[in-house]
Amino acid sequence: MKQFSILRYIRQFSLLILLFAFVGSVAIYRYGKSQQRYVASAVIRYTNAGAKDGFTPDGSPLNVEEIYSSTVIDAALKELGYDAHVDSIRSNCYVEEIIPDSQQKLSEVLLEKGEETTYTPDTYRVVFVGGNTTSETYAWNVLDAIIKNYCEFYTEKYVEEQLQNNAASALQQGDYDFIESVQILDDAVSGMLDYLLSQRAARPYFRSIETGYTYSDLYDIYKLLSNYEIPALYAMILDHAESSDIEVLKNRLTKECEDLQLSVANQRQQATHLKTLIDTYSDRNKEMMDYHYHSSSSADSAGSEYILKTVERDQEYNDKETTYDGLIQEYVSLNIAIRQNELDREHKQYLLGVFNTALETAQRQTTSTEEIQQKIDDCTDLVTRYYQYVEQTGRELNRYLSADYLTMVSSINVAATVNLNLYLIIALVLFTVVGVAGAILLGRALDFIDYFLYVDKTVGLPNRQRCDVYIGEKADRLLDRDFSCLSLRMDSLSDISRAFGRTTGDAVLKDFAQIIKSFGNLYGFVGHNGGGNFIAFFPKCPGSKADVILKAIDRQVKEYNRNNPDREIHYSCGKAVSDEDGTFEIRQLLRLAMQKMNSDQAR
Repeated sequence: MKQFSILRYIRQFSLLILLFAFVGSVAIYRYGKSQQRYVASAVIRYTNAGAKDGFTPDGSPLNVEEIYSSTVIDAALKELGYDAHVDSIRSNCYVEEIIPDSQQKLSEVLLEKGEETTYTPDTYRVVFVGGNTTSETYAWNVLDAIIKNYCEFYTEKYVEEQLQNNAASALQQGDYDFIESVQILDDAVSGMLDYLLSQRAARPYFRSIETGYTYSDLYDIYKLLSNYEIPALYAMILDHAESSDIEVLKNRLTKECEDLQLSVANQRQQATHLKTLIDTYSDRNKEMMDYHYHSSSSADSAGSEYILKTVERDQEYNDKETTYDGLIQEYVSLNIAIRQNELDREHKQYLLGVFNTALETAQRQTTSTEEIQQKIDDCTDLVTRYYQYVEQTGRELNRYLSADYLTMVSSINVAATVNLNLYLIIALVLFTVVGVAGAILLGRALDFIDYFLYVDKTVGLPNRQRCDVYIGEKADRLLDRDFSCLSLRMDSLSDISRAFGRTTGDAVLKDFAQIIKSFGNLYGFVGHNGGGNFIAFFPKCPGSKADVILKAIDRQVKEYNRNNPDREIHYSCGKAVSDEDGTFEIRQLLRLAMQKMNSDQAR
């Protein structure tokens, strides 16, 4: 059987080992890729005065779960333009408390003593875990957008007022007449002017980097709309009572006037009732004051009755004062509402009168409907564009203000949950080792199979079946040049076996086989064809080299015979070379070598 050699097995199955290591590593890499997650994290700290007690700037309890609330996540996804479900992002977000080591040790000591610890952290780690189909950049972008929008949300809710809404957007949601559209634009501009005026007073020096405007600049822009654009639209429509459908508009204005009239009547009735209650409370309070002050001037004013009445007076007065003030405030608000409704009704009656007059005198439609609608649309676009400036400025202001109440202690860091490079290296080493081990086992198993199936146990050389396999492998193609074939036969085998027995004959045959094998294994294939006949094939072996091999074999045989004179080896040999003999088919070459062997005189 072949000698155990690890290097021979590795060389024999080197391609198989490499393929096994490659396939195994790819499989591990793909599995690791499927399990890969990118964890983005950042540390934030609440810096307002009440943060260490668990309160926001406005005094309400701090709720860190708002960081991954639906409002914040939805705004973040819209900003990024990612097509992802809000809940899928929320489920991969969480917030961790960061407690200093000193506080942690103090808490442990207090717990050991059985004392209760009370510590409210002001520093938190915000974490987002990306899915296995996302990238490192995706995780970073999502967490960055979440923190940015949370800062705006936190500032708007607890520090600054909500951003002003764009009231002009209502024009896209309803079917309005020309005059109604202009009124909506007018209300939107007026509301924005009030907002900008308050912001200008509160933040006179703030200038947006994104828009380049201050609140004073924005106020002036909206003032131009209020002073010129809106009045120009009113004038265009009212001068000739322009309307997209005057009958519908008249019916709507008539209905609104009737509703306002009814509302004013109801409000006046409520105001009358409130006035009666106020007068009743006023009279009752006057009586109580007269009673108590009268009692206080009596001789026994220092007595227990006086003290009791004073206490009763204080309790009753406090209750009556609260109720009385509420009635007064409600009465004032009701009268303001009445006055506002009356003004609205007068305005609508004026509009109704304008359109009725124009309809009676047939002074209408001097401007095309498309032209008026286009001017309204242009003004709407202008209001919307200016609103975007206000919104961008407000968002930037909120981010600026949030820096005083919410800071990032560390920048965003993204870490992979699976180190693919390390796993790939480990997989390569592991599967290479396993491949080598498998190659050794497989090679050794093949050696055993080859030994039991294709090795002649007597001489230790490939048997006739193995020779047939070798010849069959070469039979389908032409041989190369300088392909040599040797045929050798031990002629003295029968004599030795008869003289010394078969065992000795087999031993001498084995010795002869080892001499041939010592040269055959170096240059080619040597096999025992049975009955003391040996064949050897030497690729790339010219005739001169084959002669050298035969001479070397002859020297070894003569040396053996000198050492064993009683059982000398006598043999015959034949040589055939493909190019010298003009035979390039292995069976013909073997047949020629055997013919030459048979004609050779035994040595």
